This record gives sequence, structure tokens and C-alpha cells, in this order.
Amino acid sequence: MIESKVPKLITIESTIESNAQILDASHWGEDFSWEQLQSISYYFKPYAAPKGTVIYKEGEVGSSMGIIVKGSIGIYKNNKLISTLRVGRTFGEMSVIDTQPRSATARAERETVFLSLDKSSMLILADKHPTLAFKIIWNISRALSQRLRLTSAQLAEFLESNVI
Repeated sequence: MIESKVPKLITIESTIESNAQILDASHWGEDFSWEQLQSISYYFKPYAAPKGTVIYKEGEVGSSMGIIVKGSIGIYKNNKLISTLRVGRTFGEMSVIDTQPRSATARAERETVFLSLDKSSMLILADKHPTLAFKIIWNISRALSQRLRLTSAQLAEFLESNVI
């Protein structure tokens, strides 16, 4: 029997400084000072995902999110591509908040690097730096709100075009 090689996530060695530089280059850099980026960088872990790597699988319980640094992530619902996220975008945010099963699958569409923040790190950050944790939750809330507005508009358009 020949086993197919399934690409796996690769942990990247990093420093607080390198993580802060990565965050600074994303839209997150706009909302935090350099010192704040250095403080929160300790809680993020960088990963590389070869093309085709499933990062999160629909239906699995999760508790982490990612910020795309390089590459792109395809978001799949019922095995259908519903969105492609590029550098600077976040994915998996709902699981940091509610720890419910993943609502979609996230797969690297090409070689991708991302920073991951899990719920336990977020809670430690909240204990040590509550203001910074609040700003992260605010960013997550803003991203979720924007996605909900887009989805609502798409649903309204779909319903309107399918009225008999």
C-alpha cells in the first residue's frame, strides 16, 4: 500500500522581535504601538504550511486563530471554496472566542506562513496585559462584524435573485 504524503504544519523558530515585525507589517500594526506589538508577540506562534496543508478542519473543535503573513488560505464549507484570504487577514477567530467546532476548513492554497494565537495564550495575555487583550478582542470583533455584514449582503442578493 502506498501512503500519500499529507502536508503538515511546520513550527518556525522565532523571537519576540521577529513576531513583532510580522505583526507590524500586517493591519494589526496600525492599532498597536511598537512596544505593544512586542508585548503581544510573545503570545503568537509562527507556522509554515506547505501548499495543500489543512490548517483547521470543519467540524473539529479548535481554540486558535491565525494571521496570514505570507501566502493565502482557502476557506472551504462542505468542501466548496467560499473565500480566499491573503496576507494580513485573520482566520479561525470564532474558535478563540467560543471554542466550538470549526465552521469551515482552512487550507493553504500555496506555501503559507501565519502567526497563531490560541485561547490559553489569549487568557494569559488578558491576565498580564488586559488593555492589549481588549485591543486584540476588538480587532477580532471588527473582523467578524465585517464578515457578517458581507455574508448578510451576499445572502440578501442571493435571495433576491432567486425570488420566483
